[in-house]
Amino acid sequence: MADPTNHLAIVEQPANPPGCANGPVQLATYTVKSNGNIHTNSTYKNMPAPKVQSIYDMKMSPSGKLLAVGGQEGLQIFHFNGGGPITHYTGLISTDPIVQMFWDNNNHLYAISQTSGKLLVFTITPTTYKMAPGSPYAISQPQDIIVQPLSAE
Repeated sequence: MADPTNHLAIVEQPANPPGCANGPVQLATYTVKSNGNIHTNSTYKNMPAPKVQSIYDMKMSPSGKLLAVGGQEGLQIFHFNGGGPITHYTGLISTDPIVQMFWDNNNHLYAISQTSGKLLVFTITPTTYKMAPGSPYAISQPQDIIVQPLSAE
């Protein structure tokens, strides 16, 4: 996932070949330089480990300040700090398995859970988060979701 200023959020998981005893999933930040090279200041000591360890989707908010991580264990939000380390914001704001999600341009995050048959809608800013009124919505066998944010006119 990329923010608007050439920074990337990447999921990393250490492995120890040949047996590959994996460590916990962690979130790293990379900066893409004008020549195409990437650079990171992320280390295992400053990369957060999300509560979602089986990640199915990650989405950056349009502002580039928030990172949503969804997967088998639910949904969690992080502060994205450009080239600086990603920092914790919420715990799990849903424990429904989240397979796909999208942000709009008004601080709303839409997420679907196929196994729970739900559409979850949240209003999330860098300082507050809450589930939208009426959410979650029951949807029979949701498969995919796309949100087309309105462009500024």
